[in-house]
Amino acid sequence: MAIPGKNSDLIRRFKLYGFGFVLGILVVSLVYKGKGCQLPNSAKMEELGWQKLEYSKHAACRMECRHITEGEIREILGTGKTIGTGKVNYDKSDVHDKPYPTYAIEGFTANGKNLRIVIADCDTISKVVTTIDLKMENDSCVCN
Repeated sequence: MAIPGKNSDLIRRFKLYGFGFVLGILVVSLVYKGKGCQLPNSAKMEELGWQKLEYSKHAACRMECRHITEGEIREILGTGKTIGTGKVNYDKSDVHDKPYPTYAIEGFTANGKNLRIVIADCDTISKVVTTIDLKMENDSCVCN
């Protein structure tokens, strides 16, 4: 035989728990409204796209020798407003490099070039260290 006060107490507890749970869901949905999670690749590409872009002397020499334009670099990296076509190749990157981590960004341009852009993430500046055309078999560039 059931004890009369126990069942009503259990139902009251479920109601209280349910009210707290629904209230918690509402608070969380209001706090995180419009915010999604990002994968590391897209987060890093977005960060590099927003930063000021600079070129090392070596990168400028490689770009000239390999006929790679700043527009193609921007196409792969993206700008702050648009996401680029490139992806971070973490196997070719050195995120523990000193003084700044380097990231190898790879992607295809609209005219079919397959590029790898090595970028040093210098706080608020994305510094292009070198550029590589992955389709180019013989590389005759001599840059310091």
